[in-house]
Amino acid sequence: MFIHWMFFKRAFRCLKCRPALLLLLFYSASNVCAQDTIVLQLKWKHQFQFAGYYAAQKEGYFTAEGLDVEIRDVDEHRSATDIVLSGDAQFGITDSSVVLSRLKGRSVVVVAAIFQHSPMVLLALESSGILNPLELRNKRIMYQRNIDDAALLAMFTELGLTEYDHTHVPQNFRDDALLSGNADAMSAYITDQPYFYKEKGLRVNVMSPATYGVDFYGDMLFVDERFLKLNKEKVLAFRRATLKGWQYAVEHQKEMVDWIRKNLDTDKSREHLLYEAKYTIDLIQPQDIELGYFSPNRFVQIAETYKQLGLAPLTADIEGLNYTDYYEKRSGHMPWLLLVMISISMIFVLWAFTLWIKWDVVFSTKKESCSGPSLKRY
Repeated sequence: MFIHWMFFKRAFRCLKCRPALLLLLFYSASNVCAQDTIVLQLKWKHQFQFAGYYAAQKEGYFTAEGLDVEIRDVDEHRSATDIVLSGDAQFGITDSSVVLSRLKGRSVVVVAAIFQHSPMVLLALESSGILNPLELRNKRIMYQRNIDDAALLAMFTELGLTEYDHTHVPQNFRDDALLSGNADAMSAYITDQPYFYKEKGLRVNVMSPATYGVDFYGDMLFVDERFLKLNKEKVLAFRRATLKGWQYAVEHQKEMVDWIRKNLDTDKSREHLLYEAKYTIDLIQPQDIELGYFSPNRFVQIAETYKQLGLAPLTADIEGLNYTDYYEKRSGHMPWLLLVMISISMIFVLWAFTLWIKWDVVFSTKKESCSGPSLKRY
């Protein structure tokens, strides 16, 4: 008992001299846990479009943040939004349709905008003579209704056209749709499908909504609001790792193309992926805009476009769409978890100090009673 007390007394004297040490030990112990498993749901098949996420995994940026990440390619039966909101994935990639989802009351939150401009365009063979959207009246246009049609319909609206001025053809996701005669024009990604026609020596005309004042964001990283509220630091950690990954991909395009071909299931040639990389970087604009940046005001403009097209109620709002809204309230205030930990630590310190005083008195009394007879001898 005496030996145990002496050890405790010395240890406590050390902690008494370093009160921050006790708090640090308590905090560290409470945060010891296994790596978190996170699922990222992509919106399409593996290609350079998602190179930043691959780079974050390849270079260990996710691991450095304590995250074990699984990256899944497209689910042909469910959208990335549906998958994330169901809880089958924690993060997802989508386009500006995320704004429409929020307008409809779905709990999606944007964490980062990777593509500053949407890659969505309409393609028509040069031989068709279709040079601009006005020449699409009474033509067959292939696109995904209620998914990528907002920017296209907004472009038509700007030009005085309605959705009844053309014939909608369901998107079959075949790059050769213009050759098969299924459509006169087709929705496509400027980063991808034009290469198919270039490789065949065919020229195409490109009609971009941005040319007509409809400038939507492209790929965005999003999360379910419920997950964010319970995992605020984890969301920030995932965002940090993701943006580091994209910076790496921007600076090492050829390396990432070779890595994708070697490690992932893709049917694209090296030349095709390099083509995609070039146009992807053009949409990201890393030299001019901070990676991941998005403007709340631009979200408002996109929301207004959806409302004007009758795709969302006029009274709907996008409150909660911006991830920063969930962090600003804690500015200038101590996080409640840290406050609780400090309170518990202080209780422990006071208890230990009281115990030490008690035993110190007892020990001193015993010492005096033992030394009393000896002092009397001299």
